[in-house]
Amino acid sequence: MYTLGNVRLLGATTQGKTGRRPAIGKRGISPVIATIILIAITIVIAIAVAGWVFGLFGSYSRTQPVTIVASASSCSQSQNQCVLVLSNQGGSAVTVVSASINGQPVSANSIAGATVISAGTTSAAVTITQTGLVAGQTVQVQLGLSNGATLSTTLVVNS
Repeated sequence: MYTLGNVRLLGATTQGKTGRRPAIGKRGISPVIATIILIAITIVIAIAVAGWVFGLFGSYSRTQPVTIVASASSCSQSQNQCVLVLSNQGGSAVTVVSASINGQPVSANSIAGATVISAGTTSAAVTITQTGLVAGQTVQVQLGLSNGATLSTTLVVNS
């Protein structure tokens, strides 16, 4: 409200300016900052989507590892051998390339049975011949596979 002598002018403009103050609380962010925020949000979303997609496709392309079926595996003192039952749920065959009992390597001639485990096989027996097994002894048996994996299990020697 302006006064000109005894006359009051309501909402009149003087020299091109309105009688109201600019609203300070309604200022927006600068366009540069808005652009930076939008780019950052886009990058975060792209990383999340890429992680989800590659994680999803990666789980379909990875083969299941070959495992030892410990409940069906055993070692026998009287026969001087350990029989390991393997399961291959993966998509490709693997070969048993090495074995050891209690950290001592076993010669390749001492490994017999199904040394090539085909894809989808649920029970392939591998026999390892080793002298000096003692009944009641706990042995650590390890198998080296052609895909670079090492399988390990602990068995108790039977009489």
